[in-house]
Amino acid sequence: MTRTVSFCFDDGFRATADKVRALFDDRGLGTSFCVLARPDLAEDPFIRAAPIADWAYWREAAAAGHEVAPHGWAHERLGDLDTAAACAGLDRTLDTFAAELPGFDPGDQLFHLAYLAAPAPVIRHLGERTLGVRRAVGRAGLNPPGRRDLGGDVDCITFGDPAGDLMTARLDRFLDAEAGWLVLVLHGLDSEGWGPVPGPTLERQLDRLLDAGVRIVPAGQAARERL
Repeated sequence: MTRTVSFCFDDGFRATADKVRALFDDRGLGTSFCVLARPDLAEDPFIRAAPIADWAYWREAAAAGHEVAPHGWAHERLGDLDTAAACAGLDRTLDTFAAELPGFDPGDQLFHLAYLAAPAPVIRHLGERTLGVRRAVGRAGLNPPGRRDLGGDVDCITFGDPAGDLMTARLDRFLDAEAGWLVLVLHGLDSEGWGPVPGPTLERQLDRLLDAGVRIVPAGQAARERL
């Protein structure tokens, strides 16, 4: 039974990214950093409260083997916008990523929705331009074994406080009784972001998964493998 876990780190917190890269690099692993095209315009209080990495940082992270994927323009709630404005902002986001990240191809990447949700017309628009859409579908982050459709949904789960305990409990269930591909969405480590996970907790869970023979790969890689 092959099992896979992908960790997605949303919003682009610089201190968190440094810690995450060290933990994953030490184990020869890649992860997904899901970042905003214009974080300086975000109104989310967690994003405004902490330093966010810039494009030079993300280019270096991508060159080092990590996945840098789109999370939106400025962390808008897409359901609060009319469809045309929401889709225009998403197109602008993908164009910015293509300009800033060498080799970036929207059709080869997942789009990681802010707040894990968007109206159906917006999801369809993204599905036509990208590898797929990461959002909360309702399976607690579990994507069953087997093939998936190009542009289709990828389910995920995220955690509020106490995020470290909740993440550990979700991994308990996965290791005890589930198969397939589990997608976990985290935001910050230690004191950064919404629902921060203690760094030592993340480190323990990475080692636990590896000891159990679970593959840990970036979300876009796992999605491509299932086409």
